[in-house]
Amino acid sequence: MSGDVERMTSDRDDLLQRERCTRPDAETASASLQGDRANIVFLIVLYVLQGLSLGIGGVVAVLMKERGASFSDLGTFELHRWPFCLKLLWAPLVDATYVKRFGRRKTWMLPVLCAIGLMLVGTSLHIDDFLDAEQPAVLTLTFIFFVLHTLCATQDIVVDGWALTLLRPENVGWASSCNVLGVNLGIAIGHTGYFVLEQQLAATFRSFMLCSGLVITL
Repeated sequence: MSGDVERMTSDRDDLLQRERCTRPDAETASASLQGDRANIVFLIVLYVLQGLSLGIGGVVAVLMKERGASFSDLGTFELHRWPFCLKLLWAPLVDATYVKRFGRRKTWMLPVLCAIGLMLVGTSLHIDDFLDAEQPAVLTLTFIFFVLHTLCATQDIVVDGWALTLLRPENVGWASSCNVLGVNLGIAIGHTGYFVLEQQLAATFRSFMLCSGLVITL
């Protein structure tokens, strides 16, 4: 009987020891991020900029409905989200084509961010005309935001690939967390943030869109 108890105790101790070896404690996890914390913050910022544009697209849908757009019109406008479903078609091109002088990621990142920012600035100058007509310019808005989301999807490809080389191998798993946190935070700022500012400060959608474009460009 005592032998069985000793064996059970020994097996339990071995199991606890294996768990300690295979599951690092909080101090070890914190130490592993020591050299990548700045990179993680950088990735989150890039994903926030991406989500900001997506959130603005959601605001446009709400404003269209307020100005008399039908559900059919809203369904047509939702086509602007397709680039994120189709980005696999040009992802290999983005990964394979680059200027060595600038690097694989910066070759695409800088022009794409500038293009997104300039599109938001340019669209903001005419957004009132598109929305305040007798009937919202559904096809025009769909085309503009389809192009905008194509740029955002390209940015997503670049940042996802950049994360694999920017982070150390043991921290690559944090890339998906950066994506989820950054994109959703950006959407919240671009969507909910606008409506809060509209209620509290009487901000116009045109000014909000213009400022967002300038922030992304700069």
